[in-house]
Formats: sequence, structure tokens, C-alpha cells
Amino acid sequence: MSHTKIKVLHVVGRMHPGGIETLLMNVYRNIDRDKYEFHFAVQSPEPSFYDDEIRALGGTIFVQPPPKDGIRSFRKQLTANMNKYGPYAAVHSHVFGFSGYVLKLADKLGVPVRISHSHNTSDSKSTSLVRNLYRSYMRSLISRHSTNMLGCSRAACESLFGNGCWKDGRVDVFPNAITLAPYESLVQVNREELRRRFGAEEDELLIGHIGRFSKQKNHALLLDSFASLVKQRPKSRLLLCGDGPLRPEMEEKARGLGIADKVNFLGLRKDVPELLGALDAFVLPSLYEGLGIVLIEAQAAGVPCLISETVPREADLRIGLIERLALNDPPERWAEAMASIGERRARGGGEWQERAAALGERGYDIRVSAEKLERLYAG
Repeated sequence: MSHTKIKVLHVVGRMHPGGIETLLMNVYRNIDRDKYEFHFAVQSPEPSFYDDEIRALGGTIFVQPPPKDGIRSFRKQLTANMNKYGPYAAVHSHVFGFSGYVLKLADKLGVPVRISHSHNTSDSKSTSLVRNLYRSYMRSLISRHSTNMLGCSRAACESLFGNGCWKDGRVDVFPNAITLAPYESLVQVNREELRRRFGAEEDELLIGHIGRFSKQKNHALLLDSFASLVKQRPKSRLLLCGDGPLRPEMEEKARGLGIADKVNFLGLRKDVPELLGALDAFVLPSLYEGLGIVLIEAQAAGVPCLISETVPREADLRIGLIERLALNDPPERWAEAMASIGERRARGGGEWQERAAALGERGYDIRVSAEKLERLYAG
């Protein structure tokens, strides 16, 4: 019966596809749902991509106003929701610095397990005296009220918990793990059929990117670089999977560069493994990343990846699929690298056994991660 389950509350923005949300859904699909029940406190009443699946898995979603609309209303509504839907054995907060305030409330309500989870290396806010004071205060609240402090990489941990965080036994790296089965199944799939499904002609170089249309993901550099690639190699196509506030601006930019007919804006997709399996190259030119779970997925699919130097080293499985460039390298250099690694794809991305072993050794198998979280949630 659901009332006998261990209830865990995840505090997030909304359950739309992204690194945080992908990880949480991977965990929820693989955790023992006869024992654990996930609830999600979101900050938007708008329906989100994963809502239906969450409910199908037995989860609960409730809404409170975003903190920017007033801390008092946020506190009042979150407290009311926790009293209504709890009691909770654990509160797992994924809202970067603001986790400090969330876990302070959870501590006050007597929640025994309180987890602050860093998924990035920046809060994307401009630095100012007020912002620095806010960051310092939230870091102190996290330190005071967390029972566990997790990060998807060492850099993500240090960004939120401080450079000296490794002296604190509560801090641990928790890799953004994935479900391996969909990538293993790609071994049996005809790549040419996959490529046709995504609109690629037989001899087109198929480049892809998956990510939210936000400043962090640096779509502007990607489009400039792809435009340069088209000049070098006209038979090329770019697939952009995702949504976000900058999508209209990027669609206009593609038109301005004269490459709109070669760029497919795919929106949100549920067939990410198949999309990756079709690609000749995956490009991630982010301004910053906590880890980049989609990069783990791309390597699992055997796709050569071109990434910015800002992506943490932990994201490299070290099986020869990663090439790095600096953000200030010109688009022409990015284009040359795209063409180079795209041609390499024809020689394969390594045997599945090699990729699976690397994923397991580096902690990216979701079955291991789910078991680890079960132990944390049980206290």
C-alpha cells in the first residue's frame, strides 16, 4: 500500500527534459517502487514533459510559487504541501543555492534526510555584492541543514559547497547515471534506417545537439560553426533537440545564416537513444556544465563528441570519443573538427562491451546509482 512506502520529496523547477530531470526519471524508473514513492515539488503550474509518466509510476506532483514571487508565499505553500502529502523520510533539493532555504524548512519540519544536490558549476546569475551575499548565506544554510551534499562532478560540488568541501564527509560525487539497455539495443538497429527516420540523406553528415535553448548551451556558436561546415561540406545536416526561451532567436539566426533548410528543430523528444544512434557527431559547446548527462548518453551510443573545454573531465569515458575545443576557437575550427569526427563515425564508436564497461567503472549505470540513493533515503 502506498501509505507504507518511504516518501521522498524532490524539489525542482519543473519536470521538463534536462540533466536534472533526466537523472531523476532514470532513478525513478529503476528504484524499488514497492518501497519508495517520489513526490515532486515544482514551481510552475504549466504541464511538463514528464508529468504523465511520473503519475503512471505512482508519483505525486504539487506546485508552489517560485521564490522570485516572494519568499513568504513560497515558504507558506511548500510547508502546507509537505504537511499535506508527507510525512517525508527525505527531501532531495535540486535548486542549486536555494537548496539552503529549502533544507532549512525541511529541517524545521523534522525531515530526517536532507540532501542538497549540485547539478551545475554556475547559478547563471551576474556577480554583484548582493548576489555574493546571497550565495554565501545559502551556502551556510546548506552546510547547516544538509545531511548529505551531492554533486554530479567535482567541479559541481566545489561550485556550490566551496573549494574546501572535500574535508566534509557529507560531500560526495554522484554521477549522472543512465539506463544502459536502450543503448545496448542500438547494436541491433540498422543505422541507415535510423538516419532516414531523422531526415538524413544517404551521404549527409549528420550533426546533433540535445539541450535547452538557453544561453548556457551556446547555440549561437553551434549555428555559426555549422554554417561554416556547410561551406566546407554542403551535404551536412544539423538536428537540434530541445526547447527553451531562446529557440525563436536561434530559428531566426539559422534563417539569417542561410542554413534554415539544413537545420531541423526537433523540439522535445522521447526517442533520444535512437536520435543519438543516427548521428555522425554530437556537439556540446556549452559555456559551463555541471557534467552534461547527454554527453554520457552520446558516448553510450558510440557517437564521437566535440565539446567545449568547460565540460568537466569526468564526462569523458576515455574510450576515444571526446575531442575538446576552446570557446574562443573560431567557428571555422569548430567546423573542421565536426567534419573530422563525423567522418570517424563510419569506423564505429567502439564495441558495446567496451562502452558498457567504461560506463559501469565510472559510476554511470543507473542501477548502481538507484541502490545508492535507496541507502541514503533509508537513513
